[in-house]
Amino acid sequence: MAYFLLLLVPAGLILPFVFAGRAVGVLARAGGPQRADSHAWLRTAGFTQAAIALGVYAWGLLHVTGAVVSAEDGGTNSIPIPPCRTPGWEQRAEGISGYRVEYVPLRFVCETDDIGDYAVSVPGYVNPVFFFLGLGAAVCFTVTALDSDNNRRQEDTRS
Repeated sequence: MAYFLLLLVPAGLILPFVFAGRAVGVLARAGGPQRADSHAWLRTAGFTQAAIALGVYAWGLLHVTGAVVSAEDGGTNSIPIPPCRTPGWEQRAEGISGYRVEYVPLRFVCETDDIGDYAVSVPGYVNPVFFFLGLGAAVCFTVTALDSDNNRRQEDTRS
């Protein structure tokens, strides 16, 4: 479970810069912001939203990675695991049995025997921002693809 973080964290730190570069590249190929058409602006908006969404997700992954490292540390004062020590943890300290990482939505979940599992360590804005900006990027790319497909069909009928 934690080994998957070894792949996601580096990718999450690199991909936002790749998408941001693509956004700048689309405007540069269009001749600059003054000469860009709506197609170029939609693609730029899609790449920008994707870059921000992946950056926020990577920020959440760093929080989860810190919680996993803290949970796996062991040693003195490691029961219950430190990330699960939220307000009122003294009452449920005996029932905390472990943890798990969920990637969509991103969260570090403390597992208990009696009161039910609860999520910690990921800022509350990470999942909504990732979802809505990812959705916005998908809409921009879909509209761009449909628009270019319609333009090709119109050119084919003229020929």
